[in-house]
Amino acid sequence: MDSTLEYAKGKIKWYNKEVNEAIFSQPYIKPGLIGELIGKTSRTTLTKYMNELVNYKILRPRKDGAEVFYINDDLMRILEG
Repeated sequence: MDSTLEYAKGKIKWYNKEVNEAIFSQPYIKPGLIGELIGKTSRTTLTKYMNELVNYKILRPRKDGAEVFYINDDLMRILEG
């Protein structure tokens, strides 16, 4: 968790401790929760931010019908281990 925070803060300017804690609070996250934490509501902006997390391999997208969830593989490994 701490290594992800350090890594992401060096790459993504809007990433902070609250976002990191949210990402590690459950195995998946939706863009709306990230938006609440950083004060953004635009779907376009949130999609851009989620894509940044995917590009830096912090999260992995998974589509379920029309909805996209983002999976935290690091947390999944911790929970499985």
